[in-house]
Amino acid sequence: MPSRMPTKSNPLVLAALRAEMGDWTYYISMMKFADVAHRISIVQDIHTSHSLQELLQRQLTARSKTIRDYLLNQPQRFFNALVVATYGGQSTWNELSVQDGPAGLLAPPPDLEGVLGFLSFDETVKLFAVDGQHRVVGIRQALARDAGLALQEVCAIFVPGVIQQHRQDDPDGFERTRRLFSTLNRYAKPVNKRDIIALDEDDVVAIIARNMVEEYPLFRDKVSAKQSKAIPTSDRGSFTNIITIYDVLDVILRTPRWSEVKRFRPDDANLSLFSERAREFWDLMIRNFEPLQFVAGAEARPNLVEQYRGPEGGHLLFRPVGLNIVTKAISLLRDQSVRLDESIRRCALAPMNLAEIPWARLLWDPANGRMITTGENQRVALRILFHIVGGDLQRLNTDATELRAEWAGILGRNVEEVALPTVVA
Repeated sequence: MPSRMPTKSNPLVLAALRAEMGDWTYYISMMKFADVAHRISIVQDIHTSHSLQELLQRQLTARSKTIRDYLLNQPQRFFNALVVATYGGQSTWNELSVQDGPAGLLAPPPDLEGVLGFLSFDETVKLFAVDGQHRVVGIRQALARDAGLALQEVCAIFVPGVIQQHRQDDPDGFERTRRLFSTLNRYAKPVNKRDIIALDEDDVVAIIARNMVEEYPLFRDKVSAKQSKAIPTSDRGSFTNIITIYDVLDVILRTPRWSEVKRFRPDDANLSLFSERAREFWDLMIRNFEPLQFVAGAEARPNLVEQYRGPEGGHLLFRPVGLNIVTKAISLLRDQSVRLDESIRRCALAPMNLAEIPWARLLWDPANGRMITTGENQRVALRILFHIVGGDLQRLNTDATELRAEWAGILGRNVEEVALPTVVA
């Protein structure tokens, strides 16, 4: 049979089985590689934010090439099922009637009624993989090298909810789809923090971080979504990275039984309260730190933050480690019943230049022009900052004498040569 190379302009009709689990109705079918390559999109299409799309697209790296080579070179190739969602256009399910066959043949079980049928998608329906993105890209790459694979088939599970009603402009449908993505990955393998931030619809920190990256002036198009927590030296346009925003909010929004709170999506009223707290924090940060005022009020551009992060160190807040340390110091002051605005005001009075005392040789290596991120150095840096802003060191199970000794040890100096900075409070 000649190879049929479909396009997105053709209707797609698939034999399928209909099933249910939880509140999902799903359909088990098979797709030819040609249909997979031409009809299935990648999951980053569910986000409008450039940063969030980049974050998701970065998952599609060398693994897709490995899958491509596997398809091209392994005759005993086999995949587990793709999980595919749909939105937009016209999707229909057409049942087949199950009737008794001729005498002597085994009668079909009654529970087959409504199970067998055909799925049809018109040319405007959009399909995207919520599980199997690497396989989809690997299939595309393999077909580009060997068109003879076009009629190979892979199992596909369609999970469109109510298939006729899952529309592109349906926010509930997108929420369900994002939750499905994170659930599939959560129970298949540990979910990394970047996936949680991009897709989790239950984790309140992820939801708020995602919304703020898309909408908040300090972050919109000014946030890195690179693989590493560290910001590359070549990136002079990003204030910080998306993982650090999540980590900061994870500290600032924390409540009792926090791990349980994050497991279940709050109702709309509580979600709004969390969002207000997050915005209050960042509004106060912008108000008290002049560099943040500048970034929030400026248009995104490649050299936006070069005066605050560069080979000479720069501003503490423009390094993920520094921003996390400042956030923790603010949280510790809040635990001492210091108001949030006062806690941030005190931190804004602390030294912020990485090339100067107390951060030089503690968090910043001037000889090599790079950050020092060891756990011990970060712990001592937090204690020093907490001391500077008037924190009670007993809360950290230390005192000024012990802190001086720790700092001196890191610097390779005698204790007598080290003096803790002046308290600003």
